[in-house]
Amino acid sequence: MRKRYPAILLSIALIGSLASGCGKTNDVTSLLETPTVYGEEQNRVETVIKEYLPVEAQYVTARDDLQKQSIFTEDINQDGTAEIFVLYRDLKDNQQIRLLMLQETEGNYQKSFDEGLSINSLLTFRISDLTGSGNKEILIGGTNSENDTLNQLFIYEYDGSKLKKKIDRNYEGMDIWDYNRDKSPEVLLLDGEAGKEQRAELLKYQKGQLEVISTFTLNPDVSFENIVPGNLSGGERALFADGGIGAHSMLTQIITYEDGKLVKIGDDQDKTLFKAYPAYSRDINQDGVIEVAGMYIPKGYEDAAFAEIPFIYTYVDYDMDGTTKLIEERYEDHGQQFFIKIPKEWNEKVTVKKSENGVSLLSTEDDSLLFEVSWTAKAAEFDGVKLAETENTIFYTKEKVNLPIPKDAFQLFTEELD
Repeated sequence: MRKRYPAILLSIALIGSLASGCGKTNDVTSLLETPTVYGEEQNRVETVIKEYLPVEAQYVTARDDLQKQSIFTEDINQDGTAEIFVLYRDLKDNQQIRLLMLQETEGNYQKSFDEGLSINSLLTFRISDLTGSGNKEILIGGTNSENDTLNQLFIYEYDGSKLKKKIDRNYEGMDIWDYNRDKSPEVLLLDGEAGKEQRAELLKYQKGQLEVISTFTLNPDVSFENIVPGNLSGGERALFADGGIGAHSMLTQIITYEDGKLVKIGDDQDKTLFKAYPAYSRDINQDGVIEVAGMYIPKGYEDAAFAEIPFIYTYVDYDMDGTTKLIEERYEDHGQQFFIKIPKEWNEKVTVKKSENGVSLLSTEDDSLLFEVSWTAKAAEFDGVKLAETENTIFYTKEKVNLPIPKDAFQLFTEELD
């Protein structure tokens, strides 16, 4: 899955908890000395683990999982005793990610599984009862390099003595969720080959196999770049797939489950789903609902060359029936790495005027100034009110009086990611 923009890497402590299970491009790693654990039980587990790991081991966490863990404790076989699972790589060996499983017998832990996973980058790791039997399976998603167009899905079962691989297949995007509400999760996969066939498949894991519940054909001309699972505005689960189409455009396809089958929300000509340039879906306001990013041409640029258009970006919520709600408008400057939030009262009423080292937002009604930002080298003098600064640049507004769009509407992209 190709990325046109670098993925967001989260700086989070690897082991904040040893709780079971897990909740956008390298997997996050840390040397063994780095993780901080708390409490007597956690310290005991860490001590046990170090007896079985090589000196040059490195913990690994899954890139796409919300909970950044390398160590998991879970009773997968219903024997009343939790097993320990560790994700790591041996730096003396190669970059291949390994999974270690330890089992306790009469107070002592023994190694029952320690194998390479044939992947160098970990995307997803889950311990979950996929069948509803009470026993739990290990589900792993990963890839060998950032340039790989396909990822690998592995599902392991415990056979009474060790983990045994049952599933090994390709995929492009994945979600693990109880889509059909049968009280055990399904696997929703995006798969296929761009230019030939693309499809979504909802699968149930049964008797060592992935059985198809429903399939849906997707636009074959899309090359997936960003795949995000999350909620629609009504709370239903969906998979949001942003992909390149044509020379520079992007199409977002929203796949969900309704009335016993997979369905796609909206159509390929939707003004938000289809956009002129890449714009990724994400939860922009942290309310648990995924917003789809779109854009439109501001007034005065209708006849401008595409490369010269300062697009206004929109972030929109979708409901199951395809209805939408605008959550936020922004002017985004990807060259200077900042954005300006446009207050709701000015939505669809703003146009843009660019200068050599600045941008002004103007009212489409009377061309009055709504917001102004300029930038200069950090060592240079400037006359105005500073808005923000980076290592090399100071952003400021020449207008010392209050304008209709407040100064705190200006924000660096890096600040949003913090």
